[in-house]
Amino acid sequence: MKTVLALVALTLLPLAANAVAADDCAGRSHCVATRSFVANVTNFRVSKSGRYRVLTATVNFRNRTDKPLTLGYVGDSGVAMDEQGNRYLVANAQAVRGIGMVSGSSFDPKFTLQPGEASDTRFELIWEPGKAIVGVSFELDLAIREINAVATDQFRLGAEHAVHFAQLAEGAGSSPPAVAASATPAAPTAAATGAQSAPGGATADPCAGSARCYNAGPFIAEVMQLSSTAMGSGARHHSVALNIRFRNVSDRPVILGYQSGTSAGLDNFGNTYYRGRAGTHDTSVKGMGYVDARNADTQFALAPGQSRNATFNLIRYEAKPPIGNAWGYDVVIAELEILPGQQVRTVRQNSLNFQNITAGTFAGAAPADGAAAAQDVASQVIGLFKKLKDK
Repeated sequence: MKTVLALVALTLLPLAANAVAADDCAGRSHCVATRSFVANVTNFRVSKSGRYRVLTATVNFRNRTDKPLTLGYVGDSGVAMDEQGNRYLVANAQAVRGIGMVSGSSFDPKFTLQPGEASDTRFELIWEPGKAIVGVSFELDLAIREINAVATDQFRLGAEHAVHFAQLAEGAGSSPPAVAASATPAAPTAAATGAQSAPGGATADPCAGSARCYNAGPFIAEVMQLSSTAMGSGARHHSVALNIRFRNVSDRPVILGYQSGTSAGLDNFGNTYYRGRAGTHDTSVKGMGYVDARNADTQFALAPGQSRNATFNLIRYEAKPPIGNAWGYDVVIAELEILPGQQVRTVRQNSLNFQNITAGTFAGAAPADGAAAAQDVASQVIGLFKKLKDK
């Protein structure tokens, strides 16, 4: 009898786990839950780039286990299809941001989530329509694979999950589902809930609910100014500059860098803005170091509570009307670590996403404390003296 009961229990356990996973996405058409993570499309945009149609999906992944979880995107698995049967594909590694790639037996284990932690990723899919009829409703498929740690800095590939999102259209997306206490034994972290822990068990949002602010966990990024101007001979090009303040909201130093080639924007008419012309060296960011395949600049270091600003420039060449007056902006910011021997490694790539930002100068939604504000002012003064000295 005991043996029979044990077999029944073993049979029901997976069913119970699946039921709990499904509850994490109850009533959400853009959400998929597996036994180990929840994936939620938080933003979906449709745009044009030259002769191509482009789909951009921001997908938030949350670890629903009680141990660290490393995930990777399986190369060549990303495909979207519209109601006309047209196929959009993830063209290359540059179209995947915030998560490492799995290709055959090789993989990048940089996308690690602590219990309850969540982070955004970004996928771009393209299709050349020619004279074909273009659809407006999409289904998106991705393959996500677990990467299991077997020893310090040693990993092996684990379970693969087919993730399917339906009923996607321009502007679709929703906030990630709330953490269910029964789904994850460990308490949700600040990154999972978009909030910092506060005394007495309460939570405080370091972004104070501002749509211009992105909470990446150890740091927040807030758009402080957006300017839009015409440029070039005959003002035929259109540029956008975003001044973004980064503040360390953790209790440890943080080193950040701009992941070269990842800056991109989209206006309210679906026009795309890029960091410059394709194939040219990226020089679009001022005030923050660059990170690429060969180098990582560690100049942008923040002490706990400290904030600094950087400016991100976008351009739309041959900008024919209509000209937008509100923008969405995507950029990848890498968290860096300096190892012995002055070696630098990327700890995490954070895919930041801002939506519906209009031109203007804005007050900070989450002002820094006195010490951080003093550090921020000091940094600006030092920068001013350096500029004067260089003249």
